[in-house]
Amino acid sequence: FFRYNFLMIFTKKNSKNFPIQSLLHILVFFAIAGCKAVGPDYEGAPEMDVPENWNNDLSNEFVEQSDTQKQWWTLLDDPILNDLIDRAAIDNLDAKIALSRVEEARANFGIIEATKFPEIDADGDVSRKSNSKSATGEKNTDNYTSIGLDLSWEIDIFGYVRRSIEAADAQLDATIENYRDVMVILYAEIARNYIALRTSQLRLQFALENVKSQRETLNIVNARYNAELVSEVDVLQSEQNLAAAESYVPLFYADIDELFNSLAVLLGKNPGSLNQELKGNKGIPHIPEKTVVKLPREILRQRPDIRKAESRLVQETAEVGIATAEQYPRFNLNGTFGYDARGSDSQFSSNSRYWSFGPNFRWNLFDAGAEESAIKFQDAQLEQARVNYEKTVLTAFEEVENALKSYKEEKQRNASLRASVKAAKKVNKITVARYTSGLIDFQEVQDAERVIFFQEDELAKSDGSLVQFIIQLYKAMGGGWDNTDVPAQEISNEEA
Repeated sequence: FFRYNFLMIFTKKNSKNFPIQSLLHILVFFAIAGCKAVGPDYEGAPEMDVPENWNNDLSNEFVEQSDTQKQWWTLLDDPILNDLIDRAAIDNLDAKIALSRVEEARANFGIIEATKFPEIDADGDVSRKSNSKSATGEKNTDNYTSIGLDLSWEIDIFGYVRRSIEAADAQLDATIENYRDVMVILYAEIARNYIALRTSQLRLQFALENVKSQRETLNIVNARYNAELVSEVDVLQSEQNLAAAESYVPLFYADIDELFNSLAVLLGKNPGSLNQELKGNKGIPHIPEKTVVKLPREILRQRPDIRKAESRLVQETAEVGIATAEQYPRFNLNGTFGYDARGSDSQFSSNSRYWSFGPNFRWNLFDAGAEESAIKFQDAQLEQARVNYEKTVLTAFEEVENALKSYKEEKQRNASLRASVKAAKKVNKITVARYTSGLIDFQEVQDAERVIFFQEDELAKSDGSLVQFIIQLYKAMGGGWDNTDVPAQEISNEEA
């Protein structure tokens, strides 16, 4: 109906001025009326069933509240870790790429936003021209001067420009949240690798202590063998135990070197550049006495990936509006003003002046259904964004629940391992004494030494795992950023 009536305006023949006058009346009417942008408006994130509390019962180490420690790694009270994270925030290459994408999106938003204002271009030409006397019969030399202004302004009646700005703004917000998500992952990855390094160094220490113990045992066995108190089998078994203990040591050295390299690369450094700085067993940092756990509803606003998913939802909603606006005419006001003269005396006279002003429009009247398909395409993109948002939220809840459960179970396991190591040391001491006295055979000594090394190694891994689960928990809650962590001017309307 709209297309039919609009076309009728331009088929009137009763006046040569009627089409342009009528079109100007239409433009003025819509401009005054403030025509609403076509397409859907964003009405908020999808409603989801958000639990009031976590399913896992929180132990005494956790307190549930809204606020979390932004720089959660400082709770581990390790100056070296704090320094590594501070340096990584500046030098990490993934962070630099993500920040560059923010600048790219900011520039793109500036380009799109500028389309709501008129575009004015200036052009000029000054030349001196001489003709051919042989061709024309006389020689003439003239000066030519041309200078003018061109204006073009799209009258955004149906919201194509407004929806484009909405989409660009949402894309910018999503890029900012992506940067924050990169930083959350980076902080957790630095901490995770650092704890893994300290864990491997502790395991190496236990392995070296086991080698030392096996050598001492071998000396005892050799002494008893030389005194003809035991057979050569005991010596061979003791040598076998020593060799087996020594075989673990290179594995830990290799693992430590890999973690050195991983941390160096995370800091934007060459592999091996942190070896001297991080060598030596400094111990696994202790977990904080109290760990703050966000409420489930707070996770929706804290995790950058959820915020990014919602920004994508806003963007795709605007993209539907852009596709819808393509079904309607797009109007422009164009104007030209300038001077065009031959000769220097008349270049700015009234006779040299020229101008033009008037609207034009572009309207796709037939495209074999392409515009309808474009809208359906964007509707499908919008539905994907909606489902992705819901999936991101559920994944966030899952990660928090898993971290809480894993920490709770590992805490119990750690206590059992600690008791086991304490008992194994006593058993080993008694066993060696009894073997030296000839009361038992070497097999019992061998079993006792094997148990104590295995239990100490498991305890070291468990100590590291407890801290790893705390790191996993803070990462799952989106810890490690605030509204001032994007090193550039504020660009989000919501945050401004």
